[in-house]
Amino acid sequence: MKRIALAALAAILAGCNGSTAPVDENYQSLPADQVAFGVEHITTVNGVRRANLHADTTLMFNDSAVVSLKSVELELYDEIGGHQATLTSASGELNRSTNAMVARGDVVLVVHGAQGRTVWTEELHYDPTQNRIWSDVATRSRTADGQEIRGDSFSSDDQFRNFTIQGGSGTGLQLF
Repeated sequence: MKRIALAALAAILAGCNGSTAPVDENYQSLPADQVAFGVEHITTVNGVRRANLHADTTLMFNDSAVVSLKSVELELYDEIGGHQATLTSASGELNRSTNAMVARGDVVLVVHGAQGRTVWTEELHYDPTQNRIWSDVATRSRTADGQEIRGDSFSSDDQFRNFTIQGGSGTGLQLF
């Protein structure tokens, strides 16, 4: 019986020639260790939802806490869970350890409510542990009443109470 089991095991191992060749000509290697589609990531602070991240495609790497995101939508919420703002971008990165995010490519941030404004930039950072949103590249902002300002960068708290644009010029807003 042992000989039959050993012979069967030897036959199985002989069939494994170590080849990793593609099954057919349509084979494509994956760009990451794991790929997920239609991903949602919710960030909470003390049990209150603060952010809800949607990504069309997520690329995860076994040796990194940072995941790459494609076709991003980020919804931001205030201290009591009310919808505060929506961000869209072509791509981004999320640090799974800190929940910090970087949005890249055609970034549009729409702030709702009394502090309403729209911000356009090519790169935007969000760090929920610092309660901070910022961009270090060219930025354009328009308030709900149509006042527009352009600048080299911007910084804001995540509740959009202290919004400043650095190196700017525009209409009707205080420049810093």
